[in-house]
Amino acid sequence: MSKITEEELQNVKGGREKVSIIAEYLSELVLQQTVLDNLVKNTKQEFLDSVSDEEKYFAELNKKYGEGLLNIETGEIETS
Repeated sequence: MSKITEEELQNVKGGREKVSIIAEYLSELVLQQTVLDNLVKNTKQEFLDSVSDEEKYFAELNKKYGEGLLNIETGEIETS
């Protein structure tokens, strides 16, 4: 039976350990990416919902006061 040298064995063990560490780190990154993807998805939806709410509110204001340009500082509506 043949046997590899101690140095060769250490190289094999070191390589295997490095692969294991990288695989574990990669798994962590994939999980973090999944969490980040969900945060981005939820934030996009929250943004779209807010824009929709804002559009509905402006439509109500337009119905009540007529179409115009709202000065956000003073609350005055400039009509054309």
